[in-house]
Amino acid sequence: MRPPRPGTSETRTDRPLRRLAVASVYTVVATALLVFGVVFWSASRIDQLSQERQFRTIASALVSSVERIPYDQESVAIWDDAVRYAKDSFDPKWVETNLGIWMYEYFKHDRTFVIRSDGTLVYSMVDGKTVTNPNYRPDAAVFDVVTALRKQIAAGVLDDYELNKRRLPHLVDFSFEGQRPVLISAVPLVPESKIATQPRGTESVLVSMRFLDASFLSDLASTHLLKGVRFSRTGDIAPNEASYPLLDRRGETIGHIVWVPEMPGWAILTDVLPVLTAGLGAISIAIVLLIAGLRRTYRELVHSEAESKHRAVHDPLTGLTNRAYFNERVGVLLTERRVSGHALALMFLDLDRFKRVNDTLGHPVGDALIQDVARRIKSLTRPTDVFARMGGDEFAIIRCDGVSRETIEAFCRDVVAAVSEPYDVLGQRAAIGVSIGVAMAPESGTDRSELARKADIALYQAKNRQLGYAFYTEEMSKTLKERQALEDALRKALDVDGEIDVVYQPLIAANDLSVSGVEALVRWHHPHLGSIPPAVFIPVAEECGLIGRLGERVLREACRTAGALDLGTIAVNVSPIQFLNPDFASRLFAVLAHTGVAAERLELEITESALLDSSGASAKVLHLLRARGVRIALDDFGTGYSSLSYLIKLEVDRIKLDRSFVQELGTCPRSSSIVRSVIAMAHAVGVSITAEGVEKPEQRDFLVSVDCDTLQGYLFSPPISALSLVEQFAVGFRRWQPAADAADEAQVSDPKVA
Repeated sequence: MRPPRPGTSETRTDRPLRRLAVASVYTVVATALLVFGVVFWSASRIDQLSQERQFRTIASALVSSVERIPYDQESVAIWDDAVRYAKDSFDPKWVETNLGIWMYEYFKHDRTFVIRSDGTLVYSMVDGKTVTNPNYRPDAAVFDVVTALRKQIAAGVLDDYELNKRRLPHLVDFSFEGQRPVLISAVPLVPESKIATQPRGTESVLVSMRFLDASFLSDLASTHLLKGVRFSRTGDIAPNEASYPLLDRRGETIGHIVWVPEMPGWAILTDVLPVLTAGLGAISIAIVLLIAGLRRTYRELVHSEAESKHRAVHDPLTGLTNRAYFNERVGVLLTERRVSGHALALMFLDLDRFKRVNDTLGHPVGDALIQDVARRIKSLTRPTDVFARMGGDEFAIIRCDGVSRETIEAFCRDVVAAVSEPYDVLGQRAAIGVSIGVAMAPESGTDRSELARKADIALYQAKNRQLGYAFYTEEMSKTLKERQALEDALRKALDVDGEIDVVYQPLIAANDLSVSGVEALVRWHHPHLGSIPPAVFIPVAEECGLIGRLGERVLREACRTAGALDLGTIAVNVSPIQFLNPDFASRLFAVLAHTGVAAERLELEITESALLDSSGASAKVLHLLRARGVRIALDDFGTGYSSLSYLIKLEVDRIKLDRSFVQELGTCPRSSSIVRSVIAMAHAVGVSITAEGVEKPEQRDFLVSVDCDTLQGYLFSPPISALSLVEQFAVGFRRWQPAADAADEAQVSDPKVA
């Protein structure tokens, strides 16, 4: 490089400095102007936002007051005693204590009135004191609100409330008592249970009044730090004041709440101006701080990027790696195993009974339970293991160090034991299990998709094993293919006549051993495989989505065959999957209409799992069916949660005592005591009892002695074909005796279509 000419160095140096200085001056001046402009604009904007915030605060406070008073009233309005003592058996002392004094002292209601359906004022409380003057009458606005509420009741709002479609109806309005603004709220007094009843339109009305001056304005000012709060009826508002209109239920302005708004923007500007005038030095410092802030922002962005990358490969609920990262690691590790030949174990885990916990205890408990499960399993894994949550209640583990069948079996046993221990989650107690499917590489292959498929097959088999885990074998693939073949055969059987059949087992009235009805049971006669037990093909139908067609076919056949006979009840089993189908009720009613069977003759047998539904769908279906006359029986009572309180809630007509209790009658005193207690408790709540699995005379005698309603079992008759049923009733046979071959048939398992 050629050196600079003499005398040019200083000139070349000054010019950039001057440029920098001029640029700096222009930058500082421009920055100062910009800062001043922004500060002035910000101050104005802050004042505007402050006024808007205070406006919203007033609106929120009024809405809160409007909503709070009806909620206060509901604490006593939904009460059997309120209906009884404020209307039917009027008790002034009770009303004064529980309605008047309570609303005044606890909720600070200034006025409380009770008005009957004919408009009679039966109780008045003014400022905490009961009015004894018989000529006292509240303001006409009170009766206007009551009249408007009664019109709503006449329009059917209480019907919606009783169907849980809305909260207790109420009516709120703003008005004046003299010159004092007041909030008026009216609610009907309704019973909380079916013990206390009252005809529609005869409800007494509870009215509360809360004045919006004095203590209300004082509370508003102190709570929300407002100045100069007052009420104006005439609209006399000063220039430095703000106001919020008070509207009645007809949308008419009856006055304004007025206050002196804060002006924080100008106060801030006054404090900031001395700092701004400090000069270019302050702005320079601000620039330095800006650079420091940019540097800090850059670091935060780097940290945020790292967190995003972490979230991309981790499950947000448990912190475990997710499916995407797990699949990637499986591929990498299997590639390494193809070269080294070392063993690797791929384990798929699926929680058992988790859905029931999630449905009955709620999703927050379910999420907390997933976290606890993840911690328990994590404590058993090695640092070199890859443990991931695949989604829902599914997990997966890769173990690639020290892998042998013995070590993996020991690990699986530890996981099953740890997961099966009870949980205390968010104050709830839960118990679940886990099933584990294991596929070993390289013996089960080194292709990721193939190994995952085999681990999934092993998982399916593990769910049917008591150990809780299973290693993949080629026999499992064969079993899966057989199940697929069974599914295909069942699908074809539903498309043709002659394979799917319905048989009928009589229901015997315990008091005189007469036939009170029949239960329809499904049978499958395969042309090549012979008779396939329901316990085999019904789970297949549920898993592959055929249970709806199968169940409807049984229902239709039962109604067509048994419906034509004068034999009383027709009991049909319904799967939980079928029962919770949105179209179930409409399709059932269509079958009844087509076959001409009265709804009162049909009895649907459902299991407890169909009732344990947090969404409320089962309760809605039950209500719809029972409203049309269909009766509901809870099947296999005693094998699940079995709560009599749940029976009351869902209004079940009958429970079927599980055969496991009946079989031990006469041999196990404890079973006898349980059966006797269950029957007594069921009768106490108006629920009938059917005992299934009656196979011995001594079982029959005991059940008759404890007032069991209906008996069913091989002692009386095995399930018989439709033809036999028609023949028996054609000859007028109405009383069954123990079947001659009952001892031989008694051991035959008879699962039902779900």
